[in-house]
Amino acid sequence: MKGLRRVRQDGKLYVYHRATGIRMPDLPENHLDFLDAYREAERSRTNPKPRGKGKPGTMLAVWHAYCTSDAFAILSVSYQGVRRRDGHKLIETGGAVPIRSIKPGHIQNDLAALTPHQARERRKTWRAIMAFAMARGLIQVDPSADVKTAAPPKPRQHEPWTQSDVEAFRSRWTIGSAQRLAFELIHWAGCRISDAVRLGPGHVSADGWLEYRQQKTAGHVAIPFDRPLPEFANPADLAHLHASIAALGTRHMTWLATATGRSRSEKAASQWFSAAARTAGLKGRTAHGLRVTRAILLAESGASTHQIGAWTGHESLKEIAHYSHQADKKRILDGPKTERKIVQNRNS
Repeated sequence: MKGLRRVRQDGKLYVYHRATGIRMPDLPENHLDFLDAYREAERSRTNPKPRGKGKPGTMLAVWHAYCTSDAFAILSVSYQGVRRRDGHKLIETGGAVPIRSIKPGHIQNDLAALTPHQARERRKTWRAIMAFAMARGLIQVDPSADVKTAAPPKPRQHEPWTQSDVEAFRSRWTIGSAQRLAFELIHWAGCRISDAVRLGPGHVSADGWLEYRQQKTAGHVAIPFDRPLPEFANPADLAHLHASIAALGTRHMTWLATATGRSRSEKAASQWFSAAARTAGLKGRTAHGLRVTRAILLAESGASTHQIGAWTGHESLKEIAHYSHQADKKRILDGPKTERKIVQNRNS
């Protein structure tokens, strides 16, 4: 793989992205997580690592120290890229500024030119740097503590798919097509498309779990794949996924690989899938809407909040509860078919 620098020290191999200096994960270079980190480093080349470490006490020096700290290391690879891009913006113009001289007004002025979403993210970077500086005794008061940002607009709600939507997509895209496989994978796993494009045979454990770490949160997810299902899971949906995978011709590292065997990028896959939905006559239906759909289906089938979170990887119980409220309340109150039969027999 081009653009990597390999250093062996004390018997251990360290791999760095040459252009940015970013250290790669301690994984085989053909591992999916390693490839994700490499792609993220390649994307960050537009924000090259500043030269030099700066004078002690300056923003540049504190930034370099923060980037080698445990607080930075525990962030997911993708979020490290987000944090790094914001940090580079700060030190491009203020790297030589002593961190003790930073006032709330300076931070507020920096945020003023950004959109609400960008400002909230930039404020997180400011607060991370200042928290690190306070822990090192470089400042006594955090100038970012009381800085406010405007509330961002509520994110667009991804509409859940109805059963008729599901049937329309399956009718248009038959088993054997890449579009159908993408649909069945996301529909069953309830995953983000950023994770779907990375999944493949290597993510199925010996005991039949589909296991992966989420790209966005680094949280671990394990979903039944080739093992007995919990009562609230619909085996017919899993059968559709197995049939779609079995219809694949050539096996690749990822199920959603292109015809040439290359892994799809998250952005390209999202646009590709939305186009497939439109072709099926489903305007406005998205891959993320299928993630919402899976959470709702689990709730309708009697899964608890914690069971839904374990399946979809949602970490916010409040968010899961929101999806549960969207479930078909009539089906929840109606109960499983077996329960209805028992009641009818007792009354007969």
